Amino acid sequence: YLAGRLLGVVTGCLGVVATYALARRLSDRIAGLSAAALLAVAPFHVRDSHYVKHDVAATLAIVCAMIAIVWLAERPQQGRRRFIQAAAAAGACGAAVSTHYYAVFLILPLTLAVLLGPDALMTRFRLLVVAGLSNAAVFFLLSPFVLLDWTTAVRDITANMEIVVDRALDGRAGVFSNAAVYAAMLWRDAIGWPVLVLAAAGAATMVVFSWRRALVLLAFPVAFLLFISNTVPATRYLTPVLPVMAVLAGTSVSVLARFAGRRRTAAAAVLTGLAAFPGLSASVTDGLFFRQTDTRTLALQYIEQHVPAGSSIALQPYSVPLIQSRESLRESLRSTLGDERRASTKFALRLALDPYPQPAYRLIFIGDGGLDADKIYVSARVFDVERGIGPLRWAGVAYVVMKRYNTVDPGSLPLFKALANEADLLASISPYRAGATPGEIAAAKPFLHNADARVADVLERPGPVVDIWRLRVSAR
Repeated sequence: YLAGRLLGVVTGCLGVVATYALARRLSDRIAGLSAAALLAVAPFHVRDSHYVKHDVAATLAIVCAMIAIVWLAERPQQGRRRFIQAAAAAGACGAAVSTHYYAVFLILPLTLAVLLGPDALMTRFRLLVVAGLSNAAVFFLLSPFVLLDWTTAVRDITANMEIVVDRALDGRAGVFSNAAVYAAMLWRDAIGWPVLVLAAAGAATMVVFSWRRALVLLAFPVAFLLFISNTVPATRYLTPVLPVMAVLAGTSVSVLARFAGRRRTAAAAVLTGLAAFPGLSASVTDGLFFRQTDTRTLALQYIEQHVPAGSSIALQPYSVPLIQSRESLRESLRSTLGDERRASTKFALRLALDPYPQPAYRLIFIGDGGLDADKIYVSARVFDVERGIGPLRWAGVAYVVMKRYNTVDPGSLPLFKALANEADLLASISPYRAGATPGEIAAAKPFLHNADARVADVLERPGPVVDIWRLRVSAR
């Protein structure tokens, strides 16, 4: 965890430095300092830098690639150096795509930088070929298993698209159905609305006075925003576009500060401070909120104190992070693979742990299944009035851990009714502040990391409502 957290923090800080370099290359030092300051307090960038996720690292790689692309577009070299320049920019794009596949949209500004350049037509074609080869070479060098184990890569990419894109479009109004959701997140929370206003002004100014530069700079964020408009909303998906917005806003600050004459630096500092304040305030609030223990961790502590080790517990994925016992892991692998010896190295290492982590439990998961070989699933659809809690009894379950939100999930309602009739509620751990009214709770979703939830005032801590049930001894 320490290594993962350090990666997020270090790449987040380097992203601020890289944003300064990009803004300075496009404008001047004042624009660079302003852009860096605005990104440094941008709530989503700060929030994602807390996580063991690769979005902030990918954002750093994207900004570095944009610096190389701007260098290619605005500092054209001559002769052989021009091809080296194109190969370097394309290689930076390949590194970014290797970090996260959604950086593939960097191909657009890279192509525009070549096509809008001063080179002869045939030279542009040759530059595109060199750029394509360099991009592919760096990508496959850094992601070799896409080739070496391409069947797994295709399977996982397809599964990821089903989760991220297909699920968003299923039953929705069609393409770009979540555009309004992302627009609202940008306006209210991502970087602060004053920064967004300044960025819009900067983009408009750039289009008027340097449309080629505008095309190169805006190609990636525009294409990327169109893409994520077709995904299940998550705050972290907006992080890669925030540096460009900070650059555009910093450029606006630099232009506006020129009206102050000799006091330009002081005026730029004041403008930057005013624009950054909403984001800074939100980032401080988020930081204090993150210091509160997640409801799922509190539930873990309760279970470890009150439920005997080795008990059979049914729970949902991404719920309480219980330790699966060695016997339960072996049972799951035999159920999904036929033989635990067929399991991957990851599971072999878990089975070989000595001493094995304690307390550990026999885990049964409630859901419709997935790709994880270490999970045995019981679908929530099998519960009804006639069978009651029977499917869990037949699986040998003694305890059930359920998570709830501020709205009722129709698919889980039969299971909750069965639990109310045949189980005792041992504990209910809520993220809402004491005294919160039903109306306040109904209006505020629990805060879940990697989702689109906001840190509402009525919330005391992250996580869903967690209910811990003990099944009553059957009279039959």
